[in-house]
Amino acid sequence: MEQNTIDEILMSGFSLINVKPFYDLPISEQNHEGKRSVILMKYIGEMPVLCPKCNIKLYAHTGKELLVSDTTFVGAPSKLQLKIPRKRCHKCGYIYQPKIDSIDESRFMTKRLVAKIANLALKRSFDDIAKEYDVSNGTARNVFKSFIREKKEELRFQTPAFIGLDEIKIKKLGELTVITDLEHKTLYDMLQGRNQTSLTEYFNQIPNRERVLWVCTDMYRPFEKSIKTTFPNARWVIDHYHVVAYANKAMDAIRISIQSKMSKKDRVATKKGLAYTLRTRLEKLSLEDAAKIRECRENLDLEPLAIAFDLKEDFFNIYDKNLESIDNAKKAFADWEASIPADKIYDDFRTLAKTVHNFYEQIFNYWICPIAITNGFTECTNRIIRENNIRGRGNSFEILRGRTLYRHANLEKIENNGMLLGPCIPKKGPVFHYEEVKGIQEVVAEDENTYFNSMDYDPTIGLIPGINFDPETGEIFDETLLEDWNTELE
Repeated sequence: MEQNTIDEILMSGFSLINVKPFYDLPISEQNHEGKRSVILMKYIGEMPVLCPKCNIKLYAHTGKELLVSDTTFVGAPSKLQLKIPRKRCHKCGYIYQPKIDSIDESRFMTKRLVAKIANLALKRSFDDIAKEYDVSNGTARNVFKSFIREKKEELRFQTPAFIGLDEIKIKKLGELTVITDLEHKTLYDMLQGRNQTSLTEYFNQIPNRERVLWVCTDMYRPFEKSIKTTFPNARWVIDHYHVVAYANKAMDAIRISIQSKMSKKDRVATKKGLAYTLRTRLEKLSLEDAAKIRECRENLDLEPLAIAFDLKEDFFNIYDKNLESIDNAKKAFADWEASIPADKIYDDFRTLAKTVHNFYEQIFNYWICPIAITNGFTECTNRIIRENNIRGRGNSFEILRGRTLYRHANLEKIENNGMLLGPCIPKKGPVFHYEEVKGIQEVVAEDENTYFNSMDYDPTIGLIPGINFDPETGEIFDETLLEDWNTELE
């Protein structure tokens, strides 16, 4: 780093005296040598001669040394040791010392380090930042908190016409509600809590609530009253992915029931061979998988699996083959319900039919909505929020929300225009990015498959390899399948 570069940062009032390297920091991934630098600088700027109050001569007073943290110097943490002269008036006691605009004296940091930490905290843990710049974890955290509170009043999104709502569970924070603008595929906000009271309170403070026309959610009943009482022009539509997912759950329940009556050897063979196959869509079955389904039809004990597969496919086809007509879709559902065999083993499909009747209007609102509305984008946002939380495990809600909303594109608009009104609208691409370098534009992906097309169903969506399913065999672990079956219907 050149001398004039430091001088420019400090308003050209100092000269560089010396740079002292030390090797007394803990060795870490951020600092392989445990090195830090202390940069000695002396003030050489102009000093006043007369007291501004008494207009008499000022005399030299005891100087002041200020040690402030700065950005890295030659790749190592650095501190500026500034020697600052002072002058005093013997008559009134006035003491003059030069003001250094580029220093944040309340934090003993240069303002450029404050800005650097705030930007880096959008994508990195406070612990990593603290080690890189030789500051405390709490200092890095407090810098970011101040940053997001400062920007809070400047970030104003326009109220969306098409809203997506979904929940995400974060350890120590509980349930969070994620709100997205489905028309522009942009994150709108997130709040703590998911109960009717907290939702209604939040919705009531949204400006121009009459602009909201459609709200897409899962089958969480408390959404109903909150939507009706706060959005006068809105219709509630159930995300069709959540609806068809119940067909897979009903089919899995039948498979589990049949397996429970098998020997251990047959049970393991059936589980590994059919769990993934049964969840695959008919048109995507390989020749080997199609042969497995045929074998089930020819085996009296396994025939219910083939029937369950057919019921699942027919239920998916209510959406797939009737997109243009709500009347055709309703008739297809009625025909599907009538086709469910009377045997008790198929009761879970009857439960699915009952669920559709319980949310009949909201489910079939899908065909009335002017866009092919889906909450797939909100689900994608949830994953990114979860990954963001892992970067700073144990963060408060305020910090997690700040790291989510204050992405680079938003901050750049705030800096350039003073306030961000309306969503930052990517053509396609991730929900938010983490660039810290000013001037970098958000990368836009032109791939048409960037977002979920939930009609093109992947049976392992939402599952984690090694946790919820075996990526080699396609086995989907039973305990994950029916976990929310009863609670979501309540």
